[in-house]
Formats: sequence, C-alpha cells, structure tokens
Amino acid sequence: MSTLPLFSAASPHAPVVATRGRYVAAGEFAAAVQWLGEQLSAARYVVNLCENRYYFLVGFAAACLGERLTLLPPNQANATLQDLSEQYPEQLVLNDSIVEQWLRAAPSGMSAALPGWNIAADRVVALTFTSGSTGKPQSHPKTWRTLSRNAQLAAAEVLGGAGSQIVATVPAQHVYGLETSVITALVARCAVFDGKPFFPVDVRAALAALHEPRTLVTTPTHLRAMLEANVMLPKLQRIVSATAPLSVELARAAEETWRTTVHEIYGCTEAGIMATRRTVEEKPWRTFTDGCMTLRSEAAEYSAPQLPEAISLQDVIESLSPTEFYLRGRAADMIKVAGKRASLQALTQHLLNIEGVRDAAIFLPDAQDDRELRPAALAVAPNRSARDILVALSERIDAVFLPRPLILVDELPRNTVGKLPQAALLEILDRHRKQPKP
Repeated sequence: MSTLPLFSAASPHAPVVATRGRYVAAGEFAAAVQWLGEQLSAARYVVNLCENRYYFLVGFAAACLGERLTLLPPNQANATLQDLSEQYPEQLVLNDSIVEQWLRAAPSGMSAALPGWNIAADRVVALTFTSGSTGKPQSHPKTWRTLSRNAQLAAAEVLGGAGSQIVATVPAQHVYGLETSVITALVARCAVFDGKPFFPVDVRAALAALHEPRTLVTTPTHLRAMLEANVMLPKLQRIVSATAPLSVELARAAEETWRTTVHEIYGCTEAGIMATRRTVEEKPWRTFTDGCMTLRSEAAEYSAPQLPEAISLQDVIESLSPTEFYLRGRAADMIKVAGKRASLQALTQHLLNIEGVRDAAIFLPDAQDDRELRPAALAVAPNRSARDILVALSERIDAVFLPRPLILVDELPRNTVGKLPQAALLEILDRHRKQPKP
C-alpha cells in the first residue's frame, strides 16, 4: 500500500497560515493538529464548516490522521445540513467557534518537531459536493492522492510556486478553494491567509497582512466588484480566477489596474483542477502536467495519474491535442428556440456588455406546458429600465433569444463561489410570475 505525506513543511519554523496579524509556524500547526485530534469523538464523519482557513486546516488534518471522512457541503443551509445528518448519521460538526474553543484550551506555547505523517494515497479523505447550480448537489469522493497532487500542480504551475502567500475569496469547502488555498498549505509549502474576505477593502487588507509574493485566488464576480470599487491592491505576483468564465476585457482591466497577470483555472468537482490559461492571451487551455483531454463519441473526457478513473465532462470542447483545447460551453448550456441554437453563456455575455448592466444571467425556465421554452433573464442595472436593456440586447442577439421576462433585481442570488443555483433563479422567476400585473 503506497502512502503520501499529509504535511511537508520545509522546517518547524516555516509559515503555514497567517492569522490575527502573525504567522503560525509548521511546528505550532502540527501540535495544534495533534491536540485537536485528541478532542475529537469516535464519529466516523467530520462535517467541516469552518470558514477560518486555519481552523479548517487543523480540523481537516486531524480528521485525516484519525481516519475520519471529512464532509464538505456546498453551503450551510439548514436543509443541506439536515440531509447530511440523515445520510451520514455518525458525524461530528466542526465550526469556527468549536475549534477555537478547543485550541484555546490547549497548553500554551505548543510546538512540535515536524511529524512524519503519511496516509494511504488511495484512501478517500473527503466527500465534496457539486454546487447545485444545475440541480441537487451530488457527492464525489476525493482520495488523498488526487487532492495532494492537484494542489502541488496548482502551486507549481499557476499559484506562483513554493513560498507563495495566498489570499482566497472562495470557501475552503469548494474544490477550487480546497485545492488552491488549503491543501497547498499542507503539501506545497504555500502560506495562506486564514480569512475569506468579501468586500473589496477586506481583500486589500488581507493581502496587506501577507508578505510578498502574494497571490489572490478569486472569481470573476469578485474581480468585477473590486474593479468597480476602484480599490488599489498591494503588489501582486498574480491573480487566479475560476468557477465561471472570465472575459478578456475583465482580465485585461485587472492586469492593467493592479499591474499583475491574471490566470484562469478550469476544473470541476469531479476531477478538481484540470487546465489553465492566461486569459488575455486568448490562447487554448493547457492541461496540468500529465493531464489528458480527449474526445470519445464527441464527449469530453479528462484523465490524469492522480485520478482513480477518467472523468466524463459536461462541457463542449474543441480538441487541438491531448493537452490543448478550447472551451465552447456546457452541453446543458446550449438551447434551441425556433430551430436556432445558442449558448446561454454567450447570451449572458452580450447582456453583461450593455452599458449600465452590472450583473446578469440568462437561463431557461422549467417547462410548464408543451410550448417551446423561451429564455428568461435577471439583471442588476440600477439606472436602466428593462425595456431599454431589451432594446439594446435586440441589437446584439437574434430576436428569438430575447429573454421573456427580463427581471431587474438588486442583486443576483450568487453563492459563495459566484455561481447561480438554478433553484434560486427559478424561485425569483416564480415570484415575478405571481405578482399582480398592472
């Protein structure tokens, strides 16, 4: 049985996490993990809800050492947590207050020599869940081989290498955040900021709390918000974006404003990270080392040595070679109206390009009768009317794809990684349909 290190810091003094104005060194972190492991009950599952990345890391490592399976729900809604408790009844829930309380009770000045922690490479250490953007969240097992290798590749090929200091606006429970801003601290010798900054000024403060070289792990939604707020960030070695398509215009604006480079990661819950590109160069996506993207009966499939099996993808790709490809959208993203086809993603981008539209989404409602479905839309545009927006949009897209209705809202129901759960979109549409018509 092959094993892999759970923790591979360079020395007991190497920084692991920046928290409360200081860095936690590897020796202190190892001692905290050992202490927390002694406090855990005999539960088979650990539901890790910690938003503080230091507490998350300590809880995750302690669960791994105790051979417990970590559950990483897509959100903390009561219904989601209730479903988890019913599916996995022998569970212990960890949150920031619980972990903080236990660590405060630890002996003062704890430190340890670097531990030789090794765990079975093919052991399933976590269950991650899809976001629910296209339906009910689905669980996916993650082996330690997959998580550790993906984090090492992300660090080496996108995040800036060992020694990088990482701030992430995405949660640790999401695969993107997990691999780039948590596991990297364990196996790739990157130091991470413990918080999950949301507002632009909070992102700036988090970056300022770290030494150089700094890397920001974020989403297109957060990038747009920071640019609109005109916030100046400390010196960055690079910005990394994922979870949604990033436009060349937005990436270029970020590079010019903050004098850095912007890189995208393409991935999915099932496989984790798969490919990367520098957005402004408009070149093909390139798979991470040893990754292979192939087409089988026109369906995309990704394979890599760290994955237990090849992963079938829902995205439409144009393959140039086993390691280079263009993304052409999701298979489920393509719609057909009046015999014509279009991509919801492309239609949404046209809507976003209209002056005054700050955020938007075009989506397909649920079928209510035998009539052909027409797309609907939500838009955040404080100084525009729905009629004005539709007139502008009619100059950019075929009339059969104009959304009916187009609903103006104060904000879109994005989750913590910037995605739009289909159920939340449909709920807003349903409320709109039930409103009395003037």
